[in-house]
Amino acid sequence: MKKQSDRSDRPNRTTLPMTRRGVLTRAVGLTAVGVGGFSGIAASQPVTTVEVSEGMLGNFYTTDDLPVVDELLVFVHGWFGDSTVVSQTADVRDSIEDGGYDPDAVVAVEWPATNFLYTDAESDTESVGEVVAELIEDFSDAGGGSIRLTGHSLGGRIVYWASSKISAGYTIDTVGAMGTAAEGSNVCFGGDWDEDIATGAGTVRNYHSLNDTTVGSAYGFFGQPALGTEGAACSGPGNYTDVDVTGTVGSHLDYLGDTQVGSDFAAVVLSD
Repeated sequence: MKKQSDRSDRPNRTTLPMTRRGVLTRAVGLTAVGVGGFSGIAASQPVTTVEVSEGMLGNFYTTDDLPVVDELLVFVHGWFGDSTVVSQTADVRDSIEDGGYDPDAVVAVEWPATNFLYTDAESDTESVGEVVAELIEDFSDAGGGSIRLTGHSLGGRIVYWASSKISAGYTIDTVGAMGTAAEGSNVCFGGDWDEDIATGAGTVRNYHSLNDTTVGSAYGFFGQPALGTEGAACSGPGNYTDVDVTGTVGSHLDYLGDTQVGSDFAAVVLSD
């Protein structure tokens, strides 16, 4: 883990090239990998599942641990994603590996998101984020290296909450949220995650697409932007960057495995 960046008055904004996803040409199961995880040839890491459960009193907990490695990629799913989290994580892993970054281990965080009451699932994200933060603290205490934390939809809320809940002295090295189901104001100055993201995370990338009508139809009312559709578009921490992937992400699920998202995230990690 590393020290976080200092906050500034306005977020950065990046627009990725509007090129369609190409056909993957690498051999099945093979990817570029390096010294300590960055060059050479090696098989993709299998996906390990870490389960977050809900207790009788509504509290969330886990009896699992994160694997202690130098480079760890963690993905958190969204609403109803617990049944497909392994395949979702594999898609995200593959796109990031194609970008040139190869983790030593890959973890899918599975939480009870199959809930027909969306508002209940949304409210659970804060508690799940706290459990993820505790997992990362334990990982660091056990001698783990860098954490690269990603999440989709409500999973995006969870990675932001994890960045907010992590204890002083710990930092999540890289955060990548995709199509986050939230209002943009949450990462703005004075929002739920603003100051805490500045201290709890290293580099934060928020991937959003104007084609993401799923998030756009549920958030962004009364003049506010939807975080997963338009980005924050306001003041926020200096380590936060909105990344517009409208050119390649055509729907809410298209972030998963998108080459532009994967390439950008990998580039951020490789420049770390």
